[in-house]
Amino acid sequence: MHETLANQHEAVAQYSARQMIEMTRTAHQKAWQILEEISATLKPGITEAEAREAARVIYVQHGVEKSWHRPHIYFGSHTLLSAYDPKPSEILTLGENDIAYIDIGPIISVDGVDIEGDVGQTLVFGDNPMFHQLKAATETIFTQAREYWLSEQPTGIALYQHIAHRSEAAGFTFNLEPAGHLIGAFPHLGWKNGLSHYPHTPEPGIWILEVQLRHPTEPYGAFYEAVLV
Repeated sequence: MHETLANQHEAVAQYSARQMIEMTRTAHQKAWQILEEISATLKPGITEAEAREAARVIYVQHGVEKSWHRPHIYFGSHTLLSAYDPKPSEILTLGENDIAYIDIGPIISVDGVDIEGDVGQTLVFGDNPMFHQLKAATETIFTQAREYWLSEQPTGIALYQHIAHRSEAAGFTFNLEPAGHLIGAFPHLGWKNGLSHYPHTPEPGIWILEVQLRHPTEPYGAFYEAVLV
């Protein structure tokens, strides 16, 4: 078991050494641009299916031919779903007072290297205070977790324990298992169990930090993710 873990960590270290942080930053800046353009298409009255089609068109406009995963665009009670859940058969329509999240994983070519640009955020429509609190909490907890990682250099396990405690302190429940994953140039090898189970300090520029929350009593959630650098 220890040998297996050591081998996996060595594979991650070798993978990390091959990555170019600035190329990763470039890919993620492009991914955020794409995410903002998709976000701008979300208006009350649009369906989840229509939003995903808008995302497909924007991908084409940006020359994105491959994705780490399909765009996850969820409204209302579907914001409880994670990327690991099957796409629901019901298609929701965005309301005037509603919450949504977008999670995209376009593969961006940077100087001929394919880099995953996995990013995600929550959008709120209307003035429901609970929705605004959920959205703000995901972003605040992400920032706090990044600062904790920079200052304390915790393991991935300890980092996500910190995130779970912060989530509870904010009045919400952490809602993703496993959470966090490798990112960068294909193929990324060495750890398949999520950053939340990684028993070493996360290396910069190759891990996605995911924060997904749910309200403890109401059927709504929120999501935020970005590269850990």
